[in-house]
Amino acid sequence: MARLLEFEAKDLLRKTGIPVPPGGVAVTPEEAVAAAEKIGFPVVLKAQVPVGKRGKAGGILFAENSGEVLTRARELFGKNIYGYGVSQILVERKLDIAQEHYLAILSNPATKTPTLIFSRHGGMDVEEHTGGEGIATYNIDLLQGLRPYMAMDMLKGAGISGRALPALTQIAVKLFDIYRKNDCLLVEINPVAMTPKGPLAADARISVDDDALFRHPELGLDEGGEVGDRPRTQIEKIAALIDAHDHRGSAHFVQIDPDGALAKAEGKISIGFDGVGTGVSLAAMDELVPLGFLPRNFCDTSGNPTASKMYRITKVILAQPDIEGYVFISCLSSQQLDNTARGIVKAFLEIYPDRMPNIPCVFCFRGAWDETAIAMFEQHGLTRSPFIRVLGRDATERDVALAFRELHTGWRAQRTAGAQA
Repeated sequence: MARLLEFEAKDLLRKTGIPVPPGGVAVTPEEAVAAAEKIGFPVVLKAQVPVGKRGKAGGILFAENSGEVLTRARELFGKNIYGYGVSQILVERKLDIAQEHYLAILSNPATKTPTLIFSRHGGMDVEEHTGGEGIATYNIDLLQGLRPYMAMDMLKGAGISGRALPALTQIAVKLFDIYRKNDCLLVEINPVAMTPKGPLAADARISVDDDALFRHPELGLDEGGEVGDRPRTQIEKIAALIDAHDHRGSAHFVQIDPDGALAKAEGKISIGFDGVGTGVSLAAMDELVPLGFLPRNFCDTSGNPTASKMYRITKVILAQPDIEGYVFISCLSSQQLDNTARGIVKAFLEIYPDRMPNIPCVFCFRGAWDETAIAMFEQHGLTRSPFIRVLGRDATERDVALAFRELHTGWRAQRTAGAQA
């Protein structure tokens, strides 16, 4: 999921006709002062990071004059908020808010439809009101779209009336327009600030489907800009480019334990991992973890990826520092494992031209062309290494984990003996 920053989301809202407060983006404290003086005081300074609850983390500050803006801006630029360094600040005029609402459209996995959600209670702690009155939802038929009367009926049911009703109806319809045109997973305004001049989008959040980013270069989003609630690591950014430029099969790569800290804390050994299919990956992890091994990464290379894609993702996995092994396992599928093996072999021969990897490695090929894949390892001399084991279709996930433990034990003993010599 790729997320727009607040000022980027508000720019889309503004272009679609949804009212937003006047503001400007600053990358230095001096620019923040200039933006505030242009807007007029008092102002609010908002750290631009793709996470919620910035206010509780000290990412939203207020200022009454230029001196305060300079001080607050310097404070914000020095902050790290939930793993994100602050490099941009949105400066806006402080609003006179009579009431705050919540309005959003999200992709609902339960109904498999976009769902319009409205709550009469909005703001920082909107989750606390999810069980209360004044909340309404409407599942949208994609073929029919969101018509004004549909949104108006929903809002009426939530207790909205008077001049606020048509204004909020227009905003809801325009939110759906943004959702559809930009392949969004979420378009959220929280809060919708009810002011004397009408409703304004005081804050906004827009998330775009990763798989649709190639259709929206105008948004300027990287493939998968973050993982969960943390920034994507440099190696994850490199791995994301593999799928971005080649859609033949997948090479989905995420670091479970980016710096190995979790493995260290749990007393486990960090290893590189690649599986053909999520199910077999989880099954293999269930066997490896109790034996003391924690995958540094999750990687799914399924859907019949090309040899070139396998070559590149294998080099990415092996580039992770301080891993003490590598495990590859396939499920029983129709994937052309000869292509899979060809890419892996090429990567290993480049990294280890003497055919002798410096870490233990287990490969398990099960499925179409598995015998050809195994023969390829033998033909290129990789099976001569004492720390490479290649298994076939009769091996179970348990067999793979036990074979790796045996290799790792021998490898660790040899390394300890070498250090003592």
